[in-house]
Amino acid sequence: MTAPTKLDKVVADEILAVIRTKFDLDDASNIEVTSIEVDQDELKIRIELLITTTERPEMLAKSYFGLTGKVREALGSDWSGFFPVITPQINSGMHA
Repeated sequence: MTAPTKLDKVVADEILAVIRTKFDLDDASNIEVTSIEVDQDELKIRIELLITTTERPEMLAKSYFGLTGKVREALGSDWSGFFPVITPQINSGMHA
């Protein structure tokens, strides 16, 4: 089987849903996937996030535990040999 070269929209949407569920932020917060890149050579999927929230960084850090495993499940069997590298950028201090 040849490995896919990019994620389809359904898988990308599933990843975003898993990330949003894991962080469980309030309605005023926003999580956006800004980039998804597949590295065939290193068997990695780089996922960059922008999180806009007033939550304290310590609270966000607690949400990282288990996130990689949840994202791997969302990727499904077609991507089983790939490792997701999740890089967040936090935009804190959001004003209402």
